[in-house]
Amino acid sequence: MKSSILCVTLIALFILTSCHQSAIKREKATEIFNEGIAINLESIEAQNKQDWERASDLNKQSIAKFLEAYEIDSSYYVIFSALGHCYYIDKQFDVAIPFFERYLKIDDKSAVSIRELGLCKINKGKIEDGKSDIDKAFVLDTSQTIRTMTIQDLEGISDLAFEYGDAYRNEGEIQKGKDYKNFSVIVLALAFEYNKNDDRIREKIIKLAKEIGNREMEEAYKKKI
Repeated sequence: MKSSILCVTLIALFILTSCHQSAIKREKATEIFNEGIAINLESIEAQNKQDWERASDLNKQSIAKFLEAYEIDSSYYVIFSALGHCYYIDKQFDVAIPFFERYLKIDDKSAVSIRELGLCKINKGKIEDGKSDIDKAFVLDTSQTIRTMTIQDLEGISDLAFEYGDAYRNEGEIQKGKDYKNFSVIVLALAFEYNKNDDRIREKIIKLAKEIGNREMEEAYKKKI
């Protein structure tokens, strides 16, 4: 009987100690996580001022803080979303995607994370999968803000891809250049799909389609008036 009571007492002490240790870990992880958030806000401020180098450096610093917090408490799931976002900004899409997926297994209603996951996939050439995620995000968040941000981001992906296309062409990699330019126009067409009243993007699609010799697409978008 005494041994049974002792066993129960030891188990109870172990549970209390473990809970206390977990609480200490979470408190420390939260402290470091908040430091990462503060740095990331500075990064956003620098980005808004178009100080791209400083913004990039601060974003990398915030990644380091979030990873430090993750090492302390890997169960602190909000870190997954933060790391996904920062790696997305840093264009490390292959690294960002698993963090977003881990976070969304716990919180599948985060429009912000679903949107950025979709954009990561599009950057990796998985346009249909990415579009599916973006559409889910738009169902969860019906504001014009998220739609406008996404259109801008898609146009940015398109512009960068077209620049890559020119660069590869100039280096003699003709087919690779064509592939990037075709991808660029497809992504821009997706941006237009989310706002079919945007004549500026429609005209841009017509111009790029003409440049890559896609006569069918050029004519199709001339009719979308």
